[in-house]
Amino acid sequence: MNTQQLNRAFRNDEISAQELAASLQSLFDSREPEVLAFIPEAKRFERLQKEAEELVEKYPDINQRPALFGMTVGVKDIFHVKGFSTQAGSQLPTQALQGDEAASVVKLKDAGALILGKTVTTEFAYFTPGPTRNPHHPDHTPGGSSSGSAAAVGADLCDFAVGTQTIGSVIRPAAFCGVVGFKPTYERISRAGAIPLSPTFDHVGVFTHDVETATRVAS
Repeated sequence: MNTQQLNRAFRNDEISAQELAASLQSLFDSREPEVLAFIPEAKRFERLQKEAEELVEKYPDINQRPALFGMTVGVKDIFHVKGFSTQAGSQLPTQALQGDEAASVVKLKDAGALILGKTVTTEFAYFTPGPTRNPHHPDHTPGGSSSGSAAAVGADLCDFAVGTQTIGSVIRPAAFCGVVGFKPTYERISRAGAIPLSPTFDHVGVFTHDVETATRVAS
């Protein structure tokens, strides 16, 4: 099953949290070593299984589950996420860049999304690239600066991903990786909790497999 099928099965109690985590790990292990979309994380899928179990406990009634229940999301590593360090593609000491969880991440969690992990960004969402490769043509660039987020969706590692755009950093990598990239109106999605490149130009955007999912996530 792909990530979208896994999400539907989990949402409808057709698979358990353990089965969800195991299947996601299988997909991850088959593609991530080549694509390198995510920041490495020890015990990623043990954490994910625990969080999925907690989500089921919180919403036992299928009919009462929120819009993004069990959907996995990759978060560009300029957003602060509780329990994760923020490096912004840099070599600065970890403690130098920490902050409160991004407002957009809080909303995604409240809507039932599961954080698959932090995705690779160019350094401070500007120019110097990370290791991420194009999921369809590994010798080609995935585009920047939201390279990891676009490639993660393009490789079907997660249901959707969050990125930012100052000039073209959502729509360009989306085009390069063959996914939907949505850059909304300025401040339509809060920038709070994301390390800025240009506060007057930065936009928070999303990457998805299709327009329907983009509509649901942006809502």
